[in-house]
Amino acid sequence: MLRRSFLIALVLLLLCACSSREPQRLLDRAEAVMNEKPSKAIALLDSISDDGLTRSQRMRRLLLLTNAQNKCDTIFRSDSIQRMLVEYYDSHGTANERMLAKYLLGRAYYDMGEMPMSLNAYQSALADTTGTEQDYYLLSRIYSQMANIYYHQNLLSDQIDCINRSVKYAIMDRDTLGAVYNYLQKANSFDVLGMTDSVITICEKVYSFFLNNGMKRQSSQVLSLLGLHYIKKGMLEKAKQCLEIYEAESGFFNYNHDIEKNREVYYSILGEYYIAKEKYDSAEFFFRKELRKGKDFNNQNAASRGLALLFQKTHQPDSAAKYALYSYAMNDSVYAHMATQEVERMKAIYDYTRHQELAHQAEKESERKTAMLRWILFISLLVLSAAFYIAYKYKQKKQYEARLFKNRIAELEKTQSDILMLRQHEEEYRDAIKEKEQAICQLQEQIEKYQQNHRQKRTELQAAKESLPLFRKIQKQEANGQILSKEDLQKLRQYVIENYPSCYKFISEKDFNLNMMEFNTCILIRLGYAPKVISHFLDCSPAYISKIRITLLKKMYEIEGKPQEFDQKLELLN
Repeated sequence: MLRRSFLIALVLLLLCACSSREPQRLLDRAEAVMNEKPSKAIALLDSISDDGLTRSQRMRRLLLLTNAQNKCDTIFRSDSIQRMLVEYYDSHGTANERMLAKYLLGRAYYDMGEMPMSLNAYQSALADTTGTEQDYYLLSRIYSQMANIYYHQNLLSDQIDCINRSVKYAIMDRDTLGAVYNYLQKANSFDVLGMTDSVITICEKVYSFFLNNGMKRQSSQVLSLLGLHYIKKGMLEKAKQCLEIYEAESGFFNYNHDIEKNREVYYSILGEYYIAKEKYDSAEFFFRKELRKGKDFNNQNAASRGLALLFQKTHQPDSAAKYALYSYAMNDSVYAHMATQEVERMKAIYDYTRHQELAHQAEKESERKTAMLRWILFISLLVLSAAFYIAYKYKQKKQYEARLFKNRIAELEKTQSDILMLRQHEEEYRDAIKEKEQAICQLQEQIEKYQQNHRQKRTELQAAKESLPLFRKIQKQEANGQILSKEDLQKLRQYVIENYPSCYKFISEKDFNLNMMEFNTCILIRLGYAPKVISHFLDCSPAYISKIRITLLKKMYEIEGKPQEFDQKLELLN
């Protein structure tokens, strides 16, 4: 029976272990097929439920899923998921995972049109490449994306530098095809810079690579740019070969030899070729075909510029001027648009940098204020704790002294009674009387000491009245018969709290339910002011103060008596 229970427990344990390993296995498998089959990676990741996953597994699943979506050309409309991934991997995971999270944040900003923020995210991702096992594939992708941004910002030297780095890391990752495609991007930069020989060299190398590796269609797609630069160099036979192969093998043409939409700029290449061959009718046919079918700026500008050149060569000045003016107007418009875009781009970069600096300064100021507040709170707690401790000890001491005083009075009364009884039998109890008389002397000394201490308190109060600015101010008001302000009364109450806590606690008891006039009268009596002075301070008649004192004697001590009795009792409280 015991053996059977052990076997069941072992089977359950193995099942649990297998079930916990299954999500990890699927995550590893999805990561393995990520670069070659991102859609399959998405299917694998979608099959994993978040239930039962640890936090690190959930975040890894989200990171891989976002990466796979990016590889499937998903357009990101929000950066919320990417910012959450960056925040998590800033303090978790590996350097490569942190770099990937920041790269995906850059891709989100790029899709949202935030180029400066995208570039900043890529540069931040590159700062996380200090690990020994670097992800060269991802590094190549980051530099490729940065090159694309620099190209559209017309920063061609920065673009070329990023392309060189992208090619370097693609080769280190043994991604030869990726390295070739990145290398081909340099041809566009050299084309803009007018470096025809460099464009021809790059295109010839890429064409040979594709052809030698059986990638016939890819090789032919390079030939339109290569053919154009052959034409510029006057190498018309080579240009013709390039254009014929391009039309036959690129897959961009239909059975009527019309190129697919958005590639109509090819017609201007044909037009330039036929101008170079001095076949002006054919050149005009292709320029007008581009003008008719390509409605964007590039096609309209290229076609009108080609027609202006054609009519200039065929000595048709009116037509040449017409299309030259059309091309000039479009260029003028596009330059104005580009200038506006450049201003907006620079403003966006400035605003982003400025906001970053302001946010950094605000964060530092907030941290400084938080630290200062913590110190203030800590010191305040220490001071309050010390104050409470001192007050507690002072209260204990006063209670002990009061109890001791009462006990001594009781002992004195009892001893005196004993003496009176003993004196009736003086002879018989002479020794006992002597002993009691000694006890009386000791008790009288202790009582006198207490009373001296009490008188010392009165002396201290009188000294305070003479030395403290508060009491000196009130003394002047007393001499002038002035009324005390609320602030002065408040400061006097604080003085009583600090120096006569038992008195303040006694008059503050809820059962007495004193009004403000009664409460202030008690404070002033305890501070030793005469009733007439109190009536001046509180702006009322001396008779009214006397009435209050009689009322307070009855309310607080349940005694019918004179006002002076109340003063005497209150002055005993410390």
